[in-house]
Amino acid sequence: MIQTGFVSAYPWVTDELGEAHGGQPGVVNADGSEPGPVTVMSNSGGGLGTLTEWWAYDGRIEGPAATHLRGSCSCGWRGETLYPVDWDQAHEQQPYAYDTSGPERDWLEHTQEVETTLVPLPEDLRALLDQVNERLDALSGPEPLAVLRAANILQRHTQMSLQAAARSIEQNRTTPAAVATAIGCSPGQAQDRLRSYH
Repeated sequence: MIQTGFVSAYPWVTDELGEAHGGQPGVVNADGSEPGPVTVMSNSGGGLGTLTEWWAYDGRIEGPAATHLRGSCSCGWRGETLYPVDWDQAHEQQPYAYDTSGPERDWLEHTQEVETTLVPLPEDLRALLDQVNERLDALSGPEPLAVLRAANILQRHTQMSLQAAARSIEQNRTTPAAVATAIGCSPGQAQDRLRSYH
């Protein structure tokens, strides 16, 4: 499921994988290359900034206009299917009103492939997690203080469980690559997460 109401550097993120597999429309030049970030003056006037959103590659800021879009993931995956971009149509609409459903569909297929490699959760645990999330969502409007209290309790217990799991992983000498596959991130991200759990 794609998250909504969640602040992310990527317009497409799934509930579980988050920004480890954040997606967005990627751009491709006429020669098949992928351009780097577009350099712009920052809004505050304090120097240069960069943009990587697809709509910044229309040729108005720097370089030639990109010719195609494709699915793109923060893990480095790139979709094989190229979708021609119509800049005239894109300029007539707000950037996110332009149809990028093809690249998004390809990215979703990629995340579904990643999810098939994740360590399976026991069914009773998955059901409990779904039940807790649904209950917290339902309470967030009428009883926000109860949600905060419940979240604090969950956070404390989760942190203790994470510490114990990290110790077990170290004692078992589980490789970062194996951890990464199990939880759906890169080996470097897996190491960073394990360090943060101590």
